[in-house]
Amino acid sequence: MMGSISIHSTPMLPQHERIYRIFFDTKLLFHNSLSKLRAMDLSALDIASFVFFIACWVGYTLFARRAAKKVNSLSSVLYRYRKEWVKKLSISGMSEVDGELLASLEKQVSFLASTSLLILASLVTVLGAASDKFLNFSALSFVPEVPLAVVQLKLILLIFVFIYAFFTFTWAIRQYGFCFILFGSSFQTVKYYKEEKDYSPIATKRDFEAVTKVLDRAAHSYNYGIRAYYFAMAALAWFITAYFFIFACGITVIVLYRREFKSSSLKALVIARLVTNVHD
Repeated sequence: MMGSISIHSTPMLPQHERIYRIFFDTKLLFHNSLSKLRAMDLSALDIASFVFFIACWVGYTLFARRAAKKVNSLSSVLYRYRKEWVKKLSISGMSEVDGELLASLEKQVSFLASTSLLILASLVTVLGAASDKFLNFSALSFVPEVPLAVVQLKLILLIFVFIYAFFTFTWAIRQYGFCFILFGSSFQTVKYYKEEKDYSPIATKRDFEAVTKVLDRAAHSYNYGIRAYYFAMAALAWFITAYFFIFACGITVIVLYRREFKSSSLKALVIARLVTNVHD
């Protein structure tokens, strides 16, 4: 004969006590995390170099976004070309070439998103197999000896960078998908509708400024992902020394600035528009 099972339920705590307990648990978790960081023997220079890395990445992103509204940059010039592309489609309709151009843009992003996943898998494998013998960077004469926990922390930084890159690339892919839907519903296809008597390049009336904005947002997400790759290369220098890490961050910012604001490709794109400043 089966015995009866009694279930004792814990009485619900008052709301203020529950809030206090959540706050206490969060505070305890924060202190435990700090104590673990202290146990890693992170030097002040390592912490400073990490802060400099974040400052370079975030600072340059904010600077590039604001500067692009005033001076010529790749993003501001290409926005004008995207606007002209959408305007052309509204006049002539969408051809097979336009569809292939849009598909090629999406393929570029898809390739980098897949590459990010492969790099993430490799980094997680290295992190899981990390040991003093496996990650013996100090065997190199110019690399100082650091604890294994610090090396693992640097690997985790790279993992987070490529996770961010993966999310931005996949968001760019989705936005290019939005563009396919927008273009397909807004413009007539030249191949199938050109011979009709009442042919009109526009299938449905749209706000073409907003259509351009969606296309431009997809390109911006792609740009953010590419930027993450650049700073991941800089983060690799942290495995050598913190000084080299700081130097690599500075070089990365200089390279990004020169390519986005001072490159010969940018000058050619501006000259092709027969203007000196695209904001005029």
